[in-house]
Amino acid sequence: MKQGIITLTQVFRDLNRVANDSLFHFDGEKVVPSSNRIKLIFFDNLSIKEDKFSFSYLLKVPKEELARNIEKNFEGFPKSFVFVYNPTYYQGGKVKHSTDKAIVEFSKKFSDDTKICIQQNDRAYPPRRSFLISTEELGELVTMLYFREKGYIVQSPLGTYGKEGDDKSGVDDVAAWKSPVVDKLRKFGFIDKGCHISELACLRWLGKVPTSSRDFGDHVTKEIILTEVEPSIAKGISNSPATGINQLLRAKKEKIAKRLFICFPFIDKNVEEIFSETKRRTKEEPAIGAILFDDKGLHIQDSETFPDETVRSEIDEYEKNLKRVLLNNFYFGEILQMIRELNLDSKNKGFEEVVQEFYKKIEEIPVDYILEKLNDLI
Repeated sequence: MKQGIITLTQVFRDLNRVANDSLFHFDGEKVVPSSNRIKLIFFDNLSIKEDKFSFSYLLKVPKEELARNIEKNFEGFPKSFVFVYNPTYYQGGKVKHSTDKAIVEFSKKFSDDTKICIQQNDRAYPPRRSFLISTEELGELVTMLYFREKGYIVQSPLGTYGKEGDDKSGVDDVAAWKSPVVDKLRKFGFIDKGCHISELACLRWLGKVPTSSRDFGDHVTKEIILTEVEPSIAKGISNSPATGINQLLRAKKEKIAKRLFICFPFIDKNVEEIFSETKRRTKEEPAIGAILFDDKGLHIQDSETFPDETVRSEIDEYEKNLKRVLLNNFYFGEILQMIRELNLDSKNKGFEEVVQEFYKKIEEIPVDYILEKLNDLI
């Protein structure tokens, strides 16, 4: 197989077309996020070490610091990204498609404000410390951006679905969900089509979206989509009970997801043959979908519909979590005002007791209460 540098810029060009060219700008191989919202999603999914704005840390960032960094357009963070695919081959030994030297030489074409992200099969150290390594992170980013544009709230699942014992991993990569709360977020101008959960934690500083496409013109019902991301085609369609399609088929038994997808990169394969193989693996079930990517771009095969009788109770949990995320937009004095308005009894109670009662009350009341309060601040 011919050696060389494989870039995945076309994947992001395809995503941009899905989004009517609203996600990125391009400068040759460089992918430039077009807004602070998209930067936030990149930082969250690509695990940039110096970044405090991944969702796992976002709720802990002091409000003053959060406001300052968003207002300064995330000053000091990468302005653009170049994605290199360097898969591993096992032909008489473990060999990467491109040598470290070739990738380092390739990287010299770009300035210091461009981050090189290498998609590979394992966590081996990159040829330079400043490079990012992705095994599943890039697939998660691609999947989240795709479903965000389809009108879903995207995030890591609240739990692991379909786990059966220590030797059988479950699905815990990407959840895309929607309910009537999505329509409410649109009507207030807080989101356009869909959003990443991190956006909802920063609405006060990100601001509202333009109103031009706020009305989706559909009736939003409760739905969850689960995606399992793998670093290679071998793991994606493996017969192992711990990886890929088998994880999705176990998650199917919980009946919370209407659609199920497998996601992985590939190289020098016929995509229609891969689609056929994923369908063959589920021939006695509704067929799972596939979100695949290579140097030629993004390839989507839709999922058939699965039973999701328990979706309502699961969506309730996602909506409760969403309310807590929205509270990140308020300063302490504003939270105290809400506590008074909700007539919570704080007499002879400690701080933690009052906070827990406040959270419980927020979970019980409609999300409109928080959205209206937030609307007054933006």
